Amino acid sequence: MAPLARLRMKFAFGPRFFSRFARLAVVATLAAALDGAPAPAQDSGFGGFFQQFFGGGQGAKPPDPNAQKQAAKKKVRDFVPATATREPGTPGGAAVLPTFFIEVVGDSLASFTAGGLSEAFADKPEIAVVDKTHDASGLVRSDYYDWQKAAGDLAGDKDHINFVVMMFGINDLQAIRDGADNLDPLSDRWKAAYAARVDAILAPFLSANIPVAWVGMPPMRVEKFNDQIVKLNEIDREEVEKAGAKYIDIWDAFANQNGQFDAFGPNVDGQTVKLRGPDGIHFTKAGGRKAAHFIEADIRRIFDKDRPLNAGTDLPPDIEQAAGDINSQIRHEAGAPDEPGAPARLEPVKPLSGPILSLTGRPTSPNGLLAKSADIPPGQTDVIAKVLRQGEPADPRGGRADDFSWPRL
Repeated sequence: MAPLARLRMKFAFGPRFFSRFARLAVVATLAAALDGAPAPAQDSGFGGFFQQFFGGGQGAKPPDPNAQKQAAKKKVRDFVPATATREPGTPGGAAVLPTFFIEVVGDSLASFTAGGLSEAFADKPEIAVVDKTHDASGLVRSDYYDWQKAAGDLAGDKDHINFVVMMFGINDLQAIRDGADNLDPLSDRWKAAYAARVDAILAPFLSANIPVAWVGMPPMRVEKFNDQIVKLNEIDREEVEKAGAKYIDIWDAFANQNGQFDAFGPNVDGQTVKLRGPDGIHFTKAGGRKAAHFIEADIRRIFDKDRPLNAGTDLPPDIEQAAGDINSQIRHEAGAPDEPGAPARLEPVKPLSGPILSLTGRPTSPNGLLAKSADIPPGQTDVIAKVLRQGEPADPRGGRADDFSWPRL
């Protein structure tokens, strides 16, 4: 490019040009705003501005009303969730009401266990976990919350209780008032009074033949408190087992190799996670789920025992039909009638095995006799003697794999 042309371009697109252009752009924008011109819905930035300023842009396309209607329509699902056949109130699915009730009583630590049980039985809507725990409560301060009276009231509604989980202890290591005396924690008189209160809260449920599982305390971070919990667990275990209830020891599941407090440990999936809260007393969500894991087996055993034998009637229609088809096929293969009164369809008796061929027996001729020289085709005697007796190769035959001859010119 010639020097004169470069000089003209420099002045044409120099700072003055851009300053004039900027002022012109502001004026054009203000004029469009004053005239009520609509702002473009698309083509933002310098490209859109240049197109409108120089007349090259076409503006945004008007919205398609049909496209908006289609977007407003609810998307039709091509499948039905499995939970639709079991959750109450689900459109198109049969409501499954709880028929097995688990009552969880105890302090705030027991509340975490109740949450773990709810998670454990989330796939069984017929099992309901009812959290009856109370924070800062225990068996010592009946003036704050009378668990003995509450146990009697709960056991009175035994038609809606199938299993009881108890967990007490973190608020119980304080003095027990006995008349005018205050009994020091873990003294002999205190132990006797506390054992009597354990028996008193168990009695209403056991009298109503309601299974009870008492969950022991896990290790605690504070050493003094931890030692007291160990002694409290001993009292609970002795009284619970004496009364005929189930005591569930979870100490080792939340302890380290030395049997002491450990905030971390394996969860129900075997992965190392945090199981205890920052206070060194309560569980995390994973810890509550792990504590529930040790109660889950007893609950499932009692739940399965109380279920009706014909449990297939509660299955969704498609599963029930599949189960009926399988049972029909089993009866058919066993030779039993498919329906009452229908004739049995017996399959033909199959042999135990197919034809048996000996690997060491001598070959026989087509008529079953032993092969002899008379059965050898004419002209093959010399070949057999040459190959089988003398070990020489057979003469090649044209077109066979051992024929290496080729036509020569």
